[in-house]
Amino acid sequence: MSEEDQNLAEEGAEAVKDYTEDLESALSRPGENRIQRWFLIEGRRPVVTVALLGVVFAILLAGSLLRPDQLRTLLTETNTVKTLFNTLLSGVILLVSIVVSINSVVLSQEIGDIEAQEERTSASLEFRRRIEESIESDVTPARPAEFVRVVLYTILHKTNELQEVAADTADDEFQQHVEDLGKKISDDVNRARGILGDAQYGTFRVLLAGLNYDYAGQLHTVRYLKRTYGDDLTDEEVEAMDDIIDSLVFFTTGREYFKSLYYKRELAQLSSRLLYVSLPVIVFISYVLLAVDANQFPDTWVMGIPPLLLFVSLAYSVALAPYLVLTSYVLRASTVSLRTLAAGPFILRQGDDVDAIDFEDYDDEIEWESEMATDD
Repeated sequence: MSEEDQNLAEEGAEAVKDYTEDLESALSRPGENRIQRWFLIEGRRPVVTVALLGVVFAILLAGSLLRPDQLRTLLTETNTVKTLFNTLLSGVILLVSIVVSINSVVLSQEIGDIEAQEERTSASLEFRRRIEESIESDVTPARPAEFVRVVLYTILHKTNELQEVAADTADDEFQQHVEDLGKKISDDVNRARGILGDAQYGTFRVLLAGLNYDYAGQLHTVRYLKRTYGDDLTDEEVEAMDDIIDSLVFFTTGREYFKSLYYKRELAQLSSRLLYVSLPVIVFISYVLLAVDANQFPDTWVMGIPPLLLFVSLAYSVALAPYLVLTSYVLRASTVSLRTLAAGPFILRQGDDVDAIDFEDYDDEIEWESEMATDD
């Protein structure tokens, strides 16, 4: 290998390492290991479902090995198995009906008259037009990943402009606050851009890029600086802060929109895959009921385990497949909801650090207004 090829290989390995670190940083939480992160976020849902099936089967098999004689007697001499699988059969049919009904309700919201569709399209075009005016561009990218890259670049660019105009001020404390804000925004933007990678079509990777972006904390900080130093700020500084606020609003609006698209796609995939899984499971459970009722099992042991125990353990795991499909999708959807929990300038997610606002000025103003109202 030539020296040039070796350098390219090292650069590629370094890029992969940086991407992996950025991904883990964006998805990880204190006390959360890589396995938890894979189950909750990273893993493909069909693979997670199969893994859960394996875990359930292993637990059932391990429990069967503890007292195989007693369990074998219970399964062959009572109606417990038939009652259990009858209940599971009814539950699978009910589960499919409920999920498909929910999906129908969600899809019905997409059906509307031409006026409603025109309003939605006009609102989307107006939103893109405002962003184009902010970034001084003729048109914004149509693909989600490229769109988010543009918005992230705009946030970073407006922050750099604020740092440049703040460098001329004589207030060292204000300069330090702006520098801290710039470092925070730069770190978050670079991390989010690293997560995007080469994503172009899918919305989930775009959602991952904004999953841990502290836009609410940054918005809070910019508004706090604007209020605290409002009388001493120049027109350029005020304009730069307003531009940062607008860019952050663009980012969170886009993120919430992509999150809604993600939920719609996940619900559609959940419904379709649940239907694909449920029909074979219903047929298989029916076969299990017939086999158990006819007592068609050989009275021999295999590797110390009766065939009946193996069959019932496997059948029970397969019968739980629709519930595990639902579990895998709901786990990720709920995790995404919890990790994007924010409402504008309000901080709703535990662990976000923001500067505390000194409310003494507010208290003085409220007390003064109260006195004025009493005098009147």
